[in-house]
Amino acid sequence: MLETYQNEITRKRKSARIFWLIVFVCSLFLYFFFQGYYPDVRVGLQKIFSESGSENHSNSDLIRSFGIINVRTLPLDANITLGENSYGNNEKRMSDYGDYMMHIEKPWYLPNNIEFKIDREKPFFIEKISLLPLPRYKKLDGMISYFHIGNSESLIQTATWLIWSGTLSHTGITFTGTLTHIGGKYFETSTGVLTWNGTRFVKSNSDIANFIETCENIEWKYGLFYCAKSKSLLTETGKYMTGILNLDNHLIIQSGALIEIKKWSPWKVFNQTGGIKAGNLFVNKDIFLIGNTGNLISPSNHNKNISTILDSVSHISTIEETTIIVGKKDNKTELIIRHIGDPIDRERIITLPSNLSYSDIEFAALDGNLIFKSPKWILFIYRGSHHYQWIVEWDIISFTESWAVYKKDNVFWYADWSEIVQL
Repeated sequence: MLETYQNEITRKRKSARIFWLIVFVCSLFLYFFFQGYYPDVRVGLQKIFSESGSENHSNSDLIRSFGIINVRTLPLDANITLGENSYGNNEKRMSDYGDYMMHIEKPWYLPNNIEFKIDREKPFFIEKISLLPLPRYKKLDGMISYFHIGNSESLIQTATWLIWSGTLSHTGITFTGTLTHIGGKYFETSTGVLTWNGTRFVKSNSDIANFIETCENIEWKYGLFYCAKSKSLLTETGKYMTGILNLDNHLIIQSGALIEIKKWSPWKVFNQTGGIKAGNLFVNKDIFLIGNTGNLISPSNHNKNISTILDSVSHISTIEETTIIVGKKDNKTELIIRHIGDPIDRERIITLPSNLSYSDIEFAALDGNLIFKSPKWILFIYRGSHHYQWIVEWDIISFTESWAVYKKDNVFWYADWSEIVQL
């Protein structure tokens, strides 16, 4: 009886040891798993005993590092390949560390190539990508001139008509005169400075008319009338300013002060002493930056300094949660894209065509993607991609996030990428 009881005690102790051993092994496995490692079940005993202590980590290592790839595309039925293998839309795939290439395509959409890295610093790649419909190009016959008034409003001149196109209506009047577009809704004609009110021309405000008529070369910049010769400007509401050193990068530059031009909110004033070089001034998210090289410095708050790999910077802006920087590196034009929301600040660097002008550029966001526009061309960049794609390469007359009017060989064309149209 005593011996049987002793055997039972021994059996329970062995069971407890086995139980805690299993708990220890499982805990160890879970610890490594959440650290980004898992055991390679493909490895054999020969590998374990002969090379388990080797520092040469290959695809047959005993313990392998892994990350997660999760890409979701719209439309959902897009064809996705990861390397040479297929990938399911919104699949959460466990993948080894390394460099990856993903290709996304669907008929009637622009294809997308994405290159990314999975490593210990960032053991995941998570993106939501909306494919862009293939742009459609249409010749606008019978058009003599096209004037962009603002937003989606435009004025089209034919041989005998002026046709106003807005978001809700289309109207036209008989017109055979000569028009010189100043900007916005303002025009110079043989009868003076006129304003288009949506149905016809009316005489402009006397302050605006006098300012335009007394300036030899009037410019329309950032919604302002600017006269470089007299170093003055006038707002549409009649505010007059003098002593303007320059008007660039949405900044009014005066001696001792910089004023950021904001369309829908009060202008922000930055006080500045000493000499200022207009080409080296930027405002990014209400932070004034100045820099002669690729490193931009905030005079008032050094914690807001921005460092780049660039030799010089020509543009900086922020759209949604993305900071965009354009500049030169080793005589090449580089575009840097930084996603502010990323846990790891891993930036994308895209080399742009060297034969293009990058003055007066602007960006627009479209479902997380970027549209890159200048007066002479429009490029498109998918979210997460290191490549650009051409939309238009001619004189851009009017531009929105979904269409553009451009002039090619003295003929007006319309490019539209707002929706799918199967031919």
